[in-house]
Amino acid sequence: MLKKIAYYLRLISVVLFVIFVCLLLGVVFNCGTFGISFLVMCGLFVLINIFTVLSRKDIYKELVSYNLISFALTFYLGIIVVKLYTDYRAHSTMYMINYDYFKTNFIIIDLVILGIILNTLFIYFYDIKKED
Repeated sequence: MLKKIAYYLRLISVVLFVIFVCLLLGVVFNCGTFGISFLVMCGLFVLINIFTVLSRKDIYKELVSYNLISFALTFYLGIIVVKLYTDYRAHSTMYMINYDYFKTNFIIIDLVILGIILNTLFIYFYDIKKED
């Protein structure tokens, strides 16, 4: 039961992840190279999640920790979006946005996504080897 909940929570969190990235696009483009690398890694994150769904391997459904990491990443990105729209009062021109905060968090998210991608590939090839 917990495994199914974690799996479907991950699928929902990927959709929320895409929405959060869309809400951050203005900041992402103002961060230059950091923003572009963030967008590339986000694209890879979405693609790797599509890959896990299309591969129909049960191991991705059974690993609760794997599914919760994706959920935690979306939660972390959600905190950044909330901070942008509440603390910086993005609709007011009186406040200056500190892009260093976003650059640092984009680097952290890039590294987490890289870890998720490598973990996904490792699980995939381990499962194939295990089946043989």
